[in-house]
Amino acid sequence: MTKIILLAVLLVIVLAGVIYSLGSYRRMLFTYKKYDAEFVYCDLTGLQFAGFAIDKLGLNTKICIAGKPLDERYIPSKDVVCLSNHIANTSSVSSICIVAHELGHAVQRKNQGLLYTVHTCLAMLSKLFCFLLPFLITAGVVLLCISSLFDVGTVLLLVCIAMFALMFCLKLLTIPVEIQASKIAYNFLKDNNVLSAQELAGGKKVLDMAIGTYVASLFYPIIKFFRGFGSTAASRSWNRSGPS
Repeated sequence: MTKIILLAVLLVIVLAGVIYSLGSYRRMLFTYKKYDAEFVYCDLTGLQFAGFAIDKLGLNTKICIAGKPLDERYIPSKDVVCLSNHIANTSSVSSICIVAHELGHAVQRKNQGLLYTVHTCLAMLSKLFCFLLPFLITAGVVLLCISSLFDVGTVLLLVCIAMFALMFCLKLLTIPVEIQASKIAYNFLKDNNVLSAQELAGGKKVLDMAIGTYVASLFYPIIKFFRGFGSTAASRSWNRSGPS
């Protein structure tokens, strides 16, 4: 009975997290699209702003136009900001703010504060857990269906719960870094008059949305894993049956 309760708790946690992640993503997408339609008076594209900001901040950061849509990121090991084509070539509040946030991380790397150093270590550990967790959950559920390996499956799911709790704590510990990056971005946009007062109001919403989706991203690997698993299964079924 205890094992069943533990399994139920795990499923409830994962389901609640997935629902929260999907809701958070929709809110982020709504905010992004709203301010992506608001073009800035400075008339700078995301790429042009990046060049201006890098020079102004005295950074050596490189820009890579290879990111997927809404998957902009900063790679600290290479000091590179990856941007999608749309963000790089669009002159909008969303584009400017997203680039500014990623460059905020570059400023943190340059300053090498304790907060950022701890964040870098925790991020590497969290990525490893994110990669392993979907596979461990699947293996645990499969083993539960085999009577002789039921105990092994239970232990594996308990390990998943422990890993998930640790990952959540790691995400919470790194939120201050995201808040600081958005603050650096906001102050730069304000101090250098990149955005008008009205644009800044919308820009702050774009910068703030990154914080909520950062915690929600904890569940993205699980969603992506099972979505890919479902697509593969559907493809194999189609190949076996053929078109109707």
